[in-house]
Amino acid sequence: MAPSQSFELLGAADKFPTPPTQSGFNIHLKTSPAPTSRQTAVPKTFNMGRELQKKKNRSSLNKVTRRKQNIRKRPTVTGNQLVAAQWDKSQTLAQNYARLGLTHRLRSATGGNEKRPSQISDASTPPLGPQEARIKRAADGSILRIEYASDLRHETLGASLEDEEERPSTTTTKETTLVKALKEQMGLGLKKERVQSDREMDWARRLLEKHGDDYQAMFWDRELNLRQQSVGDIKRRVKKWREGQAKAA
Repeated sequence: MAPSQSFELLGAADKFPTPPTQSGFNIHLKTSPAPTSRQTAVPKTFNMGRELQKKKNRSSLNKVTRRKQNIRKRPTVTGNQLVAAQWDKSQTLAQNYARLGLTHRLRSATGGNEKRPSQISDASTPPLGPQEARIKRAADGSILRIEYASDLRHETLGASLEDEEERPSTTTTKETTLVKALKEQMGLGLKKERVQSDREMDWARRLLEKHGDDYQAMFWDRELNLRQQSVGDIKRRVKKWREGQAKAA
């Protein structure tokens, strides 16, 4: 019984061999390599639009920018021809308007009309009386000059006269000429005669043919007087139509 049992055990062992131990054989196991630091790192994501924008910023080409307005550019006069003929490009708009007798601002001035330094009195020094004088001293106490009230009044009067003499005498003539020419061009003071339209003339003719000189009936006519013109307005329009017919005849 023993040999048969050993044979069956051997047969079973041949069918299902036990794995060899490490002491009897060199075991070669197929394993995957250990991941490196580069493989374990999370891959970097790229934003395509952002990268293109960075590339544009690094480019040496000039960027398309909005051109700044040239604030020193003189205005081109494209209005009235009379003003353009006397316009001085070397002066500012306010200076040209003042020279031509016009105003560039209808409201009151908010600046630019300051007095000259000679016309400004020192607020720290009180004005002198008729019989008073003021002594001007240097830093060491020596007397520089003595100012009398009469002398100061003469100086102020002389400065104002000099300012009037410095003004060009041709300014008044140019202003008068330009203003007159502009008034003549615009027709100020001339009453323009109103001309009746063909529709209004036909309307007045139909009223006269229907009602004659009865303006009260014209006023109550619902078919012709749709806009409810008053009696006085109808009289004026009919009178205007009659005058036009008389001139045409």
